[in-house]
Amino acid sequence: MADCTTLSISKMPKTPDQLDSATEDSDHTGSRMGDDQEELPRQFSLLSTLALGFSMTNSWLGYSATFITPLLMGGSPAVFFGLVGASIASSLITAGLAELASAYPSSGGQYHFAYMVSSPRYRAPVAFAMGWLSVIAWALTSASTAVVCAQMTGNLASIYNPSYTPEPWQTYLIYTALVLISTAIVCLLPRALPRGEIVMFISSFLGFVASFVTVLATQKHKRSATAVFLDYKNLSGWNDGTSFLLGLGTSMYAYLAIDGACHIAEELPNPGRDVPRAMGLTMLIGATTVFPWTVAFLFAGTDNSAVASSSIPIYTIYLQATQSHSAATVLTVWVLFVYSGALVSCIAPVNATVGCSVAIIIYGLIYIGSTTAFNSFITMSILSLNLTYAVPQAIILFRGRERILPKRSFALGPYLGRLCNAFSALWVPFITIIFCFPTSLPTTVSSMNYVSVVIIGISFLILVSWCGGKHKTFSGPKIVIQGLEVVP
Repeated sequence: MADCTTLSISKMPKTPDQLDSATEDSDHTGSRMGDDQEELPRQFSLLSTLALGFSMTNSWLGYSATFITPLLMGGSPAVFFGLVGASIASSLITAGLAELASAYPSSGGQYHFAYMVSSPRYRAPVAFAMGWLSVIAWALTSASTAVVCAQMTGNLASIYNPSYTPEPWQTYLIYTALVLISTAIVCLLPRALPRGEIVMFISSFLGFVASFVTVLATQKHKRSATAVFLDYKNLSGWNDGTSFLLGLGTSMYAYLAIDGACHIAEELPNPGRDVPRAMGLTMLIGATTVFPWTVAFLFAGTDNSAVASSSIPIYTIYLQATQSHSAATVLTVWVLFVYSGALVSCIAPVNATVGCSVAIIIYGLIYIGSTTAFNSFITMSILSLNLTYAVPQAIILFRGRERILPKRSFALGPYLGRLCNAFSALWVPFITIIFCFPTSLPTTVSSMNYVSVVIIGISFLILVSWCGGKHKTFSGPKIVIQGLEVVP
């Protein structure tokens, strides 16, 4: 469970092929798309968009599922300071991405950004690669959400029935059921989704408050500040610097899918203004919930070894704090409910939703054969998404921000803009390398990190698809520019 991430399902960006055959995209002045080109109703307000973004990212829940890796890398200090580093990195990346979302508001997201900022010669191949990386990442992160929920369900059953041990095929069946339920909700109740996102947003926030207050109020013997912030215990086999970077990379899961609001731009009345706001507020609320919660459970936990070896680490944290199986179960079920809500994100065309869900279900079969291989694919989700965040920013940095970017509602300015773009362009390749390292030494076949193999495999498939014929038929989105020419 420690290697799984958090996230959402059904409003994944359309594939490059779907977008290429679609009608015209948005204008490029940062204003709303042409009304005659609308495909989806503009049913999302800023609040429901923020609720959508937060329910997908859900920083405090995401970190609750993945803090085990930094805990093993360096104990409580790695959990806290890794989160600090991840928050700074994610804030800079998000700011640069939000500026692009303001300049080019489109449900295509990074696919569209990459096309608009690239030179004519490279627009089509760059957009094709970004589109597929985005689709793959969202499918994998959706799978990770489903498998975390499935694991928690099975392991909760084993806590109350010690003779029961969840088999991988049983976890897969729960996983499949969750994907099917989420698909049905998205396809059959699309107009209820904005209100549903607000409900899940409130549920998550109340869950945070309940968890935060409970673990602090019930734990009478809290750990010292020295134990939480200074007692570095590296169990990975790597040196302390490398182990901290490995933990920091995993900590970035707390801000995964920060681009969620981009992909409903065509369902907002003023996307050039509201999408960047929603992204910024998602980061802000995420940080203001994940930091207090992280500090609270680090002080309230009494035995890090028990937490690290637990099948449900968050349940063990609750149990150590409350000394009550009932209280720990109630809070864990609450977390499970909100976490599963992240699997349902937002409206998408029915055929795209069903197609992605079928792919996610088929992909889950890997879990039955090898959880290590499954988790390697899951790690690819954070790498794919961050690559799609960084590539458009690297392009505008190289080609010139002033020359490429149009007038927009949200502008970072020349200095902060360059800083965010440069950081994204340098940080993402660096963290990609770090993610390829095994999490412990010495490494065996079963504990090996196969992310590098997955990266090469996916890159090869995208390249084969492009060279196998798509370079002749794929030209990117059909663009209608209102008052501004695309920069050559």
